[in-house]
Amino acid sequence: MKKPQNKILIVEDELYLLNVLSDKFKREGFRVAKASNGEKGLQMAIKNKPDLILLDIVMPLVDGVTMIKRMRADERIAHIPVIIISNLSEVERITEVLGAKTGVIEYLVKSHWSLEGVVRKVEETLQVYNLLQQTNVKK
Repeated sequence: MKKPQNKILIVEDELYLLNVLSDKFKREGFRVAKASNGEKGLQMAIKNKPDLILLDIVMPLVDGVTMIKRMRADERIAHIPVIIISNLSEVERITEVLGAKTGVIEYLVKSHWSLEGVVRKVEETLQVYNLLQQTNVKK
């Protein structure tokens, strides 16, 4: 029996990186939706209901922090786990994102991770999230 494919949404304004990540996740068996800014990301999240969102912070129109805050205010998509992937490594910005209690699971600095590492982190996060969901359903 074939295992169901996880759906991820990648929100990244660097088109080269967006396409590289998308291609890698597709090769790994994920269903992928893409958006090049936070405004489109919100629309895609509502439309596609992904299992997880990979999200850049610095983007045009709507940045990643604003997108997360808007997501958490919308009950249709408030539950979706988010992994931030950004070039920002400033302690203050990371603290702001993680300390906002906005459902960010992980913060990855792009230059510190390989594509395989990002895929592994997404897979691990989805496993934990799915276990938590199953535990909550049983209660």
